[in-house]
Amino acid sequence: MKRILLVSPCENDGLKGLDTYPSGALVLMGTMLVNKGHEVKIVHMTSDRTDVDGIQAIVRSFRPDIVGVTVNTFQTKAAKRVTAGVKAVSPDTMVVIGGPHPSALGLAIFRDFSHVDVAVIGEGEHAFMELVDGTNPRDVRGVCYQGVFTGPAELAHDLSFIPLPNLGLVDLHRFSGADPLGAYPSMFIMASRGCPFGCTFCNKSIFGRTARFRTPEAVVAEVEWLHRQYGIREIYFQDDTFNLNRAWATRVLQLIIDSGLNKRIVYKTSFRANRNLIDEDLLQLAKKAGVWLVFYGVESGNQAMLDRMQKGLTLDEIRRAFALTHRAGLKTIGAFIVGLPGETEATFEDTLKLWAEIRPHFIGCGAAIPFPGTELDEEVTRKGHKVISDYDEYSLSKVVVRTDALTVDQLRNMLLRFRRLFMRNLVMDILRFRTTGFLLMVLRSPQYFWYMLRRVVTYFRV
Repeated sequence: MKRILLVSPCENDGLKGLDTYPSGALVLMGTMLVNKGHEVKIVHMTSDRTDVDGIQAIVRSFRPDIVGVTVNTFQTKAAKRVTAGVKAVSPDTMVVIGGPHPSALGLAIFRDFSHVDVAVIGEGEHAFMELVDGTNPRDVRGVCYQGVFTGPAELAHDLSFIPLPNLGLVDLHRFSGADPLGAYPSMFIMASRGCPFGCTFCNKSIFGRTARFRTPEAVVAEVEWLHRQYGIREIYFQDDTFNLNRAWATRVLQLIIDSGLNKRIVYKTSFRANRNLIDEDLLQLAKKAGVWLVFYGVESGNQAMLDRMQKGLTLDEIRRAFALTHRAGLKTIGAFIVGLPGETEATFEDTLKLWAEIRPHFIGCGAAIPFPGTELDEEVTRKGHKVISDYDEYSLSKVVVRTDALTVDQLRNMLLRFRRLFMRNLVMDILRFRTTGFLLMVLRSPQYFWYMLRRVVTYFRV
């Protein structure tokens, strides 16, 4: 038996008051480790209100054999401090990092993370378990250490190894759930891995482009487990494309209906808008299964921009998907990106026009972020369009690239304009009782009101 400390660092800008969900990677690893008899402690620095001093205090008292740190590109600043802090109080403790950021950078990660012993690259469950078992890193596929990369590990094609999550390892009420909420408490499920589409802004360093699916029975068993064991009332299927495999998606939704879980839980998920993937029958089935919100990645209202980012989608398909989804009685959230290569004042106006036409109930709108390992990063680096190169300064609250035609200030003003337009229309819809879901959510869960108030306050920090 070993003691394992797993840490999710806070984000670089420090603006988040709560994490939306527990780290899926840490909960999965923690569950697998506990099931093998190890002692595990999971710390989310933001939701647990913990700083590096707090992590050091935990290391002194818990005395872990291994500290594992998950790192995305928005967490690099705190992650470095955590790894250095662990080594400062316990030099012999093995420090392992994993996640999208080290997976994209490979051996280059050690230029910034000098206090790390091993970096796990890609899907890391099996590699980390081998390290915990005492296997020498040189004999573990998919890790970097001391200037050595042992070679890529094979993707897990059989996902039956994923256990039912042990949420007793975290305090679920310290997490807000992903905005917008349909019910609380909320939790997510990854029912599949991988995305075959080639969007230039997407980092696929973990799950790759090969889509793999858990069995519908295993997915619905996890839904039942989360509801029965932890009182979960909303499930977010956080898959890249839930409707990629029509037969699989239909089976999952039908099993939810057959088990009566459509009457006890509400759901939200991501769909692709492609004509061959979405139709009225699927949306009606989703509605019957308890799905209340569908997320679509729209990105831009200009077809040339969609083609340039290799979205594999047309404006007519987007219009059709939103019309069908609204007709089925489902709420929608549209995701938009401002500042990808080729963005001009004219393409941005096209985006505003499309937004006004399709009228998603909610939007996600952010600046283009050149994550390492993406085609976007390669292009903006080649052109010299990065205005911020230090990953420690990356955050959702900053504009980090410019375009051929637009300055950072222009892009920042565009984001503010888009967000203000949306907020104004959302407020008007609420006052007219069109967005009844929001009002119901406030009545069911008063903490959601305070969460949304914080969101409004921070929304315009660009």
